Amino acid sequence: MSMDLDDLTTQSVTVTTAAKKEQSLSDVPAAIYVITNEQIKRSGVRSIAEALALAPGVQVTKISEFNWQVSLRGLNEALFNKLLVMVDGRSVFSPLMSGTFWHTIDAILDDIDRIEILRGSAGTMWGGNATNGVINIITKNSNETLGQFLEVAAGEYNYKEVSYRNGFQINDVTTARLSMKGVQSDYYTFNDDEWNSYNISFRTDYVEDDRFLTFQIGGYHTKSEHSDWYRYDILDTPLNPNDPMSAIVGYKAGLDDFSRGFYSNLNLGKTVDDTHYEATLWIDSNSRTEPSANGEYDTLNTDVLAIKQINPSNELTLGLGARYTKIKVPEKKADFYLGMDPYHRTSSRQTEREQIYNVFSQLETQLTDKFTSSLGVKVEHFTRNNTTEIQPQARLLYRASDDHQFWSGVGRAVVTPSSVDSTTDLYRLGSVVAPLPNCDASTQNCYAQYPMLALTAANPDMDNESVVTWDAGYRGKLSDTLSIDTTIFLSHYENLRMLDNGLWFCRYGECVDGSTQPGQLAVHEFKLVDAIDAQSYGAELSLFWQPTDNININTSYSYIDTQAECSSEYMTCNSYDNGGYKVLYNLQPKHYVSLQMMWAINSQWQIDGWLKHKSSVSSSLDFYHPPAITTMDVRVAWQYNQDWPLVEFVVDGLGSSTYEDLPNKAPLEEVAFLRFSWTKL
Repeated sequence: MSMDLDDLTTQSVTVTTAAKKEQSLSDVPAAIYVITNEQIKRSGVRSIAEALALAPGVQVTKISEFNWQVSLRGLNEALFNKLLVMVDGRSVFSPLMSGTFWHTIDAILDDIDRIEILRGSAGTMWGGNATNGVINIITKNSNETLGQFLEVAAGEYNYKEVSYRNGFQINDVTTARLSMKGVQSDYYTFNDDEWNSYNISFRTDYVEDDRFLTFQIGGYHTKSEHSDWYRYDILDTPLNPNDPMSAIVGYKAGLDDFSRGFYSNLNLGKTVDDTHYEATLWIDSNSRTEPSANGEYDTLNTDVLAIKQINPSNELTLGLGARYTKIKVPEKKADFYLGMDPYHRTSSRQTEREQIYNVFSQLETQLTDKFTSSLGVKVEHFTRNNTTEIQPQARLLYRASDDHQFWSGVGRAVVTPSSVDSTTDLYRLGSVVAPLPNCDASTQNCYAQYPMLALTAANPDMDNESVVTWDAGYRGKLSDTLSIDTTIFLSHYENLRMLDNGLWFCRYGECVDGSTQPGQLAVHEFKLVDAIDAQSYGAELSLFWQPTDNININTSYSYIDTQAECSSEYMTCNSYDNGGYKVLYNLQPKHYVSLQMMWAINSQWQIDGWLKHKSSVSSSLDFYHPPAITTMDVRVAWQYNQDWPLVEFVVDGLGSSTYEDLPNKAPLEEVAFLRFSWTKL
């Protein structure tokens, strides 16, 4: 149960995300980190999202026990759209907001081979959304998972989990596996709202010397129950000067939030002489009922790729792709003001169809024995807003020796335009204090509270968000027991989103377009605008140290500083309450630390610890002072021999009192669970 440094060090890992081909990480002129299966297992996590905090540059915010917000290199926000997330090369983004709903991405953790995290602009190879980086979750080939695997777990807050996998041989060159996983738990630690998640997947692999084929199919179903959920009726009643809010009637209704999805992925490759060809076809169909993301989303994607060795010094990669998406978002109902959620997303167009087309090339040149260059460009067209974007990159690698490499690069990438930006509106119910009509201020109190609708309106005329990033780094094996990887970066963002100053579209139920609203409703309408530019810079460090044969220590540190600016015409720019994303971007933790220790005491016992820290935020705002957060996760594992079950006891947040991962997120606290797993070959 002990490990060698070579199992973890960046010097010996093979990656595919950087150039869409297998290569040693030491040959990659970019910032990349690999989370191995052993690191995932020894961290004691229950989900993929939690494991990402092992990597430098990644910020993982826990929203609930089984929901997360993940960002890369700052600009942390709920609908983070500057990170491309893939599972075996299949994008798992939501066409609604060009981001990722992490609670829908799950798998048996033992099925995962590694997670590759490419930091920095990767638009040339991967296109839209690869602005701050790429996370590629790579599962094991089915020939590595033959036999049966069973895992059960149980713990605090009604946590229960069962996973089963059966891997089998079809013939000499073909294998397959079927995996199933189910989770039940409380959604929060502070109430009994229930969480359910179920997924099933099938994978088969055909591998010969010069060709391969992988086919995957699967689906998921999640449900979270929220008992403390209210709906409201806004009644068309005469004004009651003593209680204008009497026109809005609330009642406890509860909410069941469903997410369902189905996917299929076909990937095949063949090598002919000095050229390697690959083709990928995947489909994804998913739906969600949560009020701010309700809708149905269907995507068909196809990519083809050719990698040709032109001569001993030059390798050319050519590719093209197309994506077709159908989005169906509920239209505004005729009885809109009855049974209103506290917030809800609607659209003037119930069904949308869009396409994305791209073509790219990259030339890798061995300049000398020590220098390698990489030049590439992607041209991508988005039919949603009829724009064409050019995403180039240039990179240089210097191999000082087999154990020491220096690299630098610059690239541009864009964010895929989304439905949230351009065609859907979000309302939130609230209230506003306003003077009573025809009130004599000298004789009575003229102010009362009225119902209000805050509307965030889409804007189809915005330019695409983009970033240009320069970064440089060094990676090296300093000794037989110590490996290091360092990066510095500078990014410039344009056309980031925020809300404009807004206008009072309706007052006392009378609207500027001549229409009327029930209950003397006030409507304040904001519009999304592309008014923010930002600059972000920082440094990232990862260390792999093996002080003894049976102890491995993996450490990562990130420093990230963001400075945003926006047009002076928008008063809301600096107001956090009114959508001032400048404040949101600037006031984020700057320091992140992860320290994982893996100790194999003997052939039967393991003790592992994972320390996580994020720094506090200094702010002049009275209501926004995120404190520093430090947590420790502990895992103790025992296995008599390989034929016996592996027994794990895990404590997440050992000794932690109640805290919030970021302000206005759910309260979190210490959680303990027990896990058993069996493998039979």
